[in-house]
Amino acid sequence: MSYPGVPREKLPWFPTIDPDVCLMDLDCVNFCSQGVFDWDPETRRPFVAHPYSCIPGCDSCAQMCRAHAISFPSKEEFRKILHRLREEARRGARPPGSG
Repeated sequence: MSYPGVPREKLPWFPTIDPDVCLMDLDCVNFCSQGVFDWDPETRRPFVAHPYSCIPGCDSCAQMCRAHAISFPSKEEFRKILHRLREEARRGARPPGSG
């Protein structure tokens, strides 16, 4: 999913892992086709290695996590931020003197 005029790095959509709940079973690492997660051999825990590779709106990894250790921002809050960013991008795309 793309958001014309909005750089991916401005979209606050990526997972967080609760280390106190995580089963360390590698399910998230193996599940995510976007390579968002990686495994830290020192801590023996998964971590979010590439947050901006996460597809905005996708929360499949959180749904699949048996321990419910993965969370995302609320979709409602994400929609509000996306709306604001789109408005900013739209205003920034206007030619000078047109607004």
